Amino acid sequence: MSDIDYLSLFTRLNGFRFIARISRVGCDNDLARSAHDRLVAKLGELIELMIRAVEAQRCARDGADPARAEQAAEDLYWIEAEFEHRWIAQPQPLLDHLDIDLATQEIFDPRTRRWYALAECGPSLREVSDRSLCGLRQIIDQIACETGVSFHARRIVYGPAELAPSGR
Repeated sequence: MSDIDYLSLFTRLNGFRFIARISRVGCDNDLARSAHDRLVAKLGELIELMIRAVEAQRCARDGADPARAEQAAEDLYWIEAEFEHRWIAQPQPLLDHLDIDLATQEIFDPRTRRWYALAECGPSLREVSDRSLCGLRQIIDQIACETGVSFHARRIVYGPAELAPSGR
């Protein structure tokens, strides 16, 4: 069995979802409100996964019905795999996301709907400043620190004029 404490994660994630909802009230722009809304939605998905995990753990420990306990153990295996591969292995995008094919060294441009070589001057991602996010960066940094689940708030930039550095 896994050493992941799903109940503790459930509690922490609910707390962070509450904090993100409260923080959204102070947003002064649509970009920050959108990022807050997406964080709340993604935390909701993750909380649902934790609920399934806690229920499976309870069923596996109950042991009254061996067939149900075996099914619960298998469910826990797949829940852990989803948690590690979907939520822990890579940062979750809150704003924009670029698809990169590492095998062919190409990047997909959603605007032109074409693949470009990474070496070309194609689109790239730039971090959005904490000021533009109305304090959301602190919340996502704390989530990463306490749960291992990381999020990023980046925008796609297309040309050199848009590539000016942004302050964190």
